[in-house]
Amino acid sequence: MTAMSTESHILVIDDDPDIAKAARLLLERHGMRVSTAANPEAAWVLLAGEPIDVILLDLNFARGRTTGEEGFAMLDRLIAADARAVVIVVTGHSGIAVAVRAMRSGATDFVIKPWNNERLLTTVERGLALRRAKLETAATPPVHDGILLGESAGITRARDLVARVAPTAAPILIHGAAGTGKTLVARLVHQASPHASLPLITVDAEAADATVIAQQTAAAAGGLLVIDHIDRLPRALNGVLLSALDGIRVIATTRLDRTGVRVAIGEDLLDRVGTIEIALPPLVDRAGDVALLARHFLALFAYRHGKPLRPLDADTAQAIAADRWPDNVRGLRQTMERAVLLGNGETYAAGDLLLSPATAEPLSLAPDLSLARNEETLITAALERHAFNVSRAAAQLGLTRAALYRRMARYGL
Repeated sequence: MTAMSTESHILVIDDDPDIAKAARLLLERHGMRVSTAANPEAAWVLLAGEPIDVILLDLNFARGRTTGEEGFAMLDRLIAADARAVVIVVTGHSGIAVAVRAMRSGATDFVIKPWNNERLLTTVERGLALRRAKLETAATPPVHDGILLGESAGITRARDLVARVAPTAAPILIHGAAGTGKTLVARLVHQASPHASLPLITVDAEAADATVIAQQTAAAAGGLLVIDHIDRLPRALNGVLLSALDGIRVIATTRLDRTGVRVAIGEDLLDRVGTIEIALPPLVDRAGDVALLARHFLALFAYRHGKPLRPLDADTAQAIAADRWPDNVRGLRQTMERAVLLGNGETYAAGDLLLSPATAEPLSLAPDLSLARNEETLITAALERHAFNVSRAAAQLGLTRAALYRRMARYGL
């Protein structure tokens, strides 16, 4: 049997840990990378995180179930999400009719438990060849956008929380500075939720009024509503929003920590939207993730713009790692797209990145010496410098956190 490339990535979706382990050990011995998921919910998080070449899908997940309906539902969603998906269904001895039905539903092949190792390897190899053929002729990029990449502790914890709470009805409060990925996490929760077939309804709290709240909550009835920048909701609308949320699952986003949100919206509304909290760290605190994200975005935009994918030279890689990325992942993404569009050498050079000088100073004081305007400028600069970490910004400004929160509320920050 010819060993597969280590770039081949297999996902095994099976609630039986022994079956999943047996498949993983067998395929890893033949040079493949293998991830496992015990249920469809956990699988969606992995699928959102990075490309998968072949999926081995068990059809039953609940104890005692034999109809395969859970697996068929997952198969339908997999094919709907990616027409190039290569799914191999796994079924029991009496499952030939089930396997035939799965093939008609879009599965590419099947194996019967307990499997013959040679048969499983041959089937997976055939699936990998089919996947390569599909990618070569695909009109959409083989590099997926909208994924939560990274191995740092904060991002790993965020992915774990998404996997655990997305299938539930719990409201979620997502914290993070601008550009850290709050909208992306909300979208991933929606994709892995029971409401994935329904549209994702969003309301910008800062621009909302009573009419907008009524319209958007009505559109989200029975489903999921994202409230962006909930800390900026006009305080007079707290009761309006709170009374409109019956029967709606909520994901709220904010740049503030829990204390800041409590000051901004009050305890009652915070209790309604903040059962589960997911914190997204600034990019400067995600050691090791910057290079991974940079290469991902370079590959994504090279394909999207029809440009050759070039390697990073040593100076460029060092500049990327050293930058503080004040605009976080959003800024890194834009910088890599710019490098793809402007670069014309054999490698991506530091000049292609157009990075901001590392010594850039915060905004200067207003020349009219207005205390209020200058205070707002200083507070804004401190918050941006520390990626809206209120504790660090307060320490730099010589204020207590409570005093800084009061000033932030005063200036609408």
